[in-house]
Amino acid sequence: MGTAEATTDATRTLDPEAAASFLAGVCDQRPVGGYTHNFYRYPARFSPLFARTVISGFSEPGDVIFDPFLGGATSVVEGRIAGRHVLGTDVSSLSPFLARVKGTALGEEDLARVVEWANGLSGCLNLHLPAVRDREWQRAGYQKGVPWPIRKTMEFVLARLVDLATDPQREFARCVLLRVGQWALDCRDRIPRAADFRSQLLDTLTELVAGMREYREAVEAHETRSRVVALQCPAAELPGRPELAELPARPKLVVTSPPYPGVYVLYHRWKVRGRKESPAPFWVAGCHDGMGQSYYCFGDRRHAELSDYFRGIRESFAAVRRVMDPGGLVVQLVAFKEPDWQLPRYLDAMREAGFRETMPADLGLPLGERLWRSVPGRRWFALIQGDLATAKELVLFHRPA
Repeated sequence: MGTAEATTDATRTLDPEAAASFLAGVCDQRPVGGYTHNFYRYPARFSPLFARTVISGFSEPGDVIFDPFLGGATSVVEGRIAGRHVLGTDVSSLSPFLARVKGTALGEEDLARVVEWANGLSGCLNLHLPAVRDREWQRAGYQKGVPWPIRKTMEFVLARLVDLATDPQREFARCVLLRVGQWALDCRDRIPRAADFRSQLLDTLTELVAGMREYREAVEAHETRSRVVALQCPAAELPGRPELAELPARPKLVVTSPPYPGVYVLYHRWKVRGRKESPAPFWVAGCHDGMGQSYYCFGDRRHAELSDYFRGIRESFAAVRRVMDPGGLVVQLVAFKEPDWQLPRYLDAMREAGFRETMPADLGLPLGERLWRSVPGRRWFALIQGDLATAKELVLFHRPA
């Protein structure tokens, strides 16, 4: 592994230099960026440097890593750059879409074709032209809350996807539009003009092409040719899925950030003009969604004891236990709205799922207690009620019992 003393999987520890590097990476507060990470600003995404630090510290090139709460696919990008195979699951159909786009290293021919296609759109985005309506998405309510100039422009762009030759080209183009749609609509009081939207479309394409080139070079620089298996399914339903046979081995490292107890984030909606929740991201990505907020957050916030949440954690990690390597390690990033009672309940759920907590000192980290880190200043965290200045995230380590 190079950064750890290799004994057996269950007893490997970081050497002092690696431990210092690990702590610096975990506690880093820099904003998310680089490679394909900013293709879409998924809420509650963890830092790429956090994922990179965990992956390099506790896995080897060619190993399989697993993220059971895949979200914005940070672990996919960092795993492939490091030469690891990646398994990911998420209940949202948007997550596997992002994993495909962010994790597929498009070549120059594909990128040139998308740029040529986008440059040819200018004459087709005139709002005076007849609308091109997709009645299926309209009837299902996926365009709810999107002002008509932006909606009509998006419809024009989506209608021209047929001019692209391959699915990776079309999904890359959808992701460009998704990113611009988020820029224009999500958590903004003032909606930009259609002309500004069109200009931003080309600017964003230029940015995403540069990010894809950087990502492709990093992936190709590694000797290991890794693969990604990203599935839309609850982690609890993963055991027995035939896609597991596509991977060369069981996951040796689980790196993830599950939904936080008592913290509710709009994983599946844009918030337009500060009040209207719109499922438009799924329309733009071509993914269907039919779930409410409680589905994505493991339960309704009105349930004071969060019994559904802790049951979801227990069932999810029991399934993780079944598919991972018996000598593997789980590293997760969790925050608690009321840690005094929620943390003990969380640890109980992990124990019931078949895991034992491993303290940082047992991994070679110079800490006498659990590892807490300050929450970076992410927009999504403003949804939490409480004192943001003292908010913390906890890094938990577990091994199969």
